[in-house]
Amino acid sequence: MKIIFKDNIRSYLLIFLLSIIAGLSVVFFCEFPNNDLWAFSYWSSETFGFWMFSTSLIVLLSEKRKTATINSTIYIFIMFLITTVYKSFRLYLNGYTPFNSFIDLSLNSLYGWLLYSVPPAIICGILGAILWSGRKNNIYGKMLCILPAIFILLETILLFYSVFISHTKLFSAITDLIWFILYIILLKKEVFIKKNK
Repeated sequence: MKIIFKDNIRSYLLIFLLSIIAGLSVVFFCEFPNNDLWAFSYWSSETFGFWMFSTSLIVLLSEKRKTATINSTIYIFIMFLITTVYKSFRLYLNGYTPFNSFIDLSLNSLYGWLLYSVPPAIICGILGAILWSGRKNNIYGKMLCILPAIFILLETILLFYSVFISHTKLFSAITDLIWFILYIILLKKEVFIKKNK
């Protein structure tokens, strides 16, 4: 696979920027309803296809195992932090918190924000270190590369089931299908064909 993310400050800053964009996309879709046919808000809060797809790409396009670990940790940490800070401020603005100011809210919520963001980031960092072995040209590596695709496919099937049964979550189902197809194309092109040459 091509190496895009290297073990340097510039590359880590790029991941930081991508994680901010990902976090803001969650915030954007949070404002939509989650109980209609499209259920845009469901995509940002309970659909994992995009996050699995994007994190897997970040890991597999990283230069070293250490780089993959740091990249996936930064990506998930910043994304979760932006999400939880946004939700806290939204609750504050709607009058659902006992705090008198944004500073008061921030000081009293900092521990909760970190508690919400750090554990998933650590778990994804560990999983990123494991998935990075998918770059190796062996059966074990190829099996690791396929695991994210299997996860996305299973979630896609469940989402389309919801579309037909409850007439909701269509946006999540379509986007998961897109991520699955893109991931399979990437695997076929970058992992299986190139490794077999």
